[in-house]
Amino acid sequence: MKKKLTALVLSLVLAAMPVTPVMNVQTVSAATTTKAAVQKNTWSKDHKYYYDNKGKKVKGLRKIGKYTYIFDSKGVLVKNKKYYKYGKTYYKIDAKGRVSKLSQVETLAAIRLQKCGGNLKKAFKWSASLRYNGNYRVAKKNHTNYGIYGFRTGSGDCYVMASTFYWMAKVAGYNAHYVTGYVNKGKTKGPHAWVEIKIKNKTYVYDPNFQKEFGPKGYTGYAIRYGQKGTLKYIKKKVY
Repeated sequence: MKKKLTALVLSLVLAAMPVTPVMNVQTVSAATTTKAAVQKNTWSKDHKYYYDNKGKKVKGLRKIGKYTYIFDSKGVLVKNKKYYKYGKTYYKIDAKGRVSKLSQVETLAAIRLQKCGGNLKKAFKWSASLRYNGNYRVAKKNHTNYGIYGFRTGSGDCYVMASTFYWMAKVAGYNAHYVTGYVNKGKTKGPHAWVEIKIKNKTYVYDPNFQKEFGPKGYTGYAIRYGQKGTLKYIKKKVY
C-alpha cells in the first residue's frame, strides 16, 4: 500500500513540473555560426588575389596604390615575367607582381625574342642574319635607334646587329652590355660594335657581324672570350 501511495505522489509531482522544450541541435548550431566577412578592397593573405569594392577577385590590368599589377583570367596575380603581353602591350613583371611597360625598342626585342622561342642562340643567329646595309640613317646614333632600325627593316651594319642582339639579351634577363670600339683586322683597325654578357663572373663576347662574315669559314662569334684564338682583337672604347 505504501509503494502504491509513493508512486502516486511521484507521478503527481512530475505532472506538476513545467515542461522544458528540447531545442533542435541544428537550429542552435545555425544560430551560433557567423558568416565570414566579405573581403573588399584588399589583398588575400597569400597576396595572390585582390578583391574589389564588391568583394570580387580583380582580373586584368589594375593599378593598386602606386603600383600596377596584372591578374590572369582566374584572378591570380602574375609574377616573374621578363616580358609579358597583355592586350597589345608588353610589360616586365617583377617577383612582387609589379608591372613596368617595355619601351619601344624593348617591345620590338620581345616580339622577335618570342619568335626565337626565347632562345638566346637563336636570337643571336637572327641578328647575324640581318641583310648587310651600311647606308642607313637614324635620328641619333645610339643603340636604341640602331635596335629599332634593325628590328623594323631586318638590315644594318655591325652597330645594328649588335644592338638588336643586345636588346633581346637584355629583355631575356641577361647581364648584357652594348660595346663600341675598334677591332684589328690584320694590319688595319676599324670601328666596330659588339655585345658583352657576364655569366658567373666571366665575360663573354657576342659578335653577330663577325659571325656573319666568318661563320661560313668555320669561325664563331657566339660566347667567345677576349683574346680567343680565331677571333678579332677587340679594343673597347665605350660600354653601355
